[in-house]
Amino acid sequence: APRVARPDRARSPTVAPRGWRDDSPLVDEAEAKTSKRAKRKAKSTQKRLDASGAETVVGEGKGDSSSARLTKIDLGQGKSVDLHVPSDVADVSGVVSSETLARFKDELYGAGDVVWPAGVALARLIAHCPSLVRDKSVLEIGAGLGIVGNAALRAGASRVCMCDVDGDMLRLAKKSALANAPDDPTRATTLSLDWEAIPEDFCVLEKDKYDVVVAADVLYDAVAARCVSEVVTRATRKDGMAILCDPENRTHRETFADVSFKNGWETVEADFPGRDDMRLVQATRVEINKA
Repeated sequence: APRVARPDRARSPTVAPRGWRDDSPLVDEAEAKTSKRAKRKAKSTQKRLDASGAETVVGEGKGDSSSARLTKIDLGQGKSVDLHVPSDVADVSGVVSSETLARFKDELYGAGDVVWPAGVALARLIAHCPSLVRDKSVLEIGAGLGIVGNAALRAGASRVCMCDVDGDMLRLAKKSALANAPDDPTRATTLSLDWEAIPEDFCVLEKDKYDVVVAADVLYDAVAARCVSEVVTRATRKDGMAILCDPENRTHRETFADVSFKNGWETVEADFPGRDDMRLVQATRVEINKA
């Protein structure tokens, strides 16, 4: 039987949480490219939080798509991707109260209107290893603003479908495709998909399936991990693969691996190139000997 890679233990975050936005804003990735620099930044951030203590709330939760502006996301060494990003997403810092948690949970839990670092990391990997997607069909699960899907467009994917449950964010993702694939924006499509209620006709025919399925920071709870595995199983061609980027401190990669194994997939977890705070998960379909 194939080996299913699993994390040895639950990994602890390196920075104390401060609301949802610890890992959410657009950041200068060069600032975090070495572990020493990242540790210095974490220590500085914690000192600042300890000094202030008080909760600060800026904004009203979920971003308004009408506030979005085209933003160039640096992917390193001259590579970039253009995204329409809302500018009014709530930023919560300090000692977060239970009232604030309740106020923003629905808006920011699993939110797609933020450029999350895992998305930037996976987009960077694709930008610098374009053979992963070049001349291939690509599906991005939980696309949000579509940073990974749009990076795939720039890297030469033959077609890209970005799926999410948030229609406003999908419209921005499709709008971004005009900037990232001006030669042929029809290579990009979007699909409204609730992974907890996958339609019966989703990717039924082989011609509707994809060579590569990508996703970033989607294994944020056990339900999501199981649902993502089901989407991967339904949407990927027999000789295709899935590539996921997951923050190191997440604890549901094992759930994804277990469900995927039952669906006939082998998963391998590895260090993420250039990012100590991320994990790379690759899934491929295998023939399992049940004898």
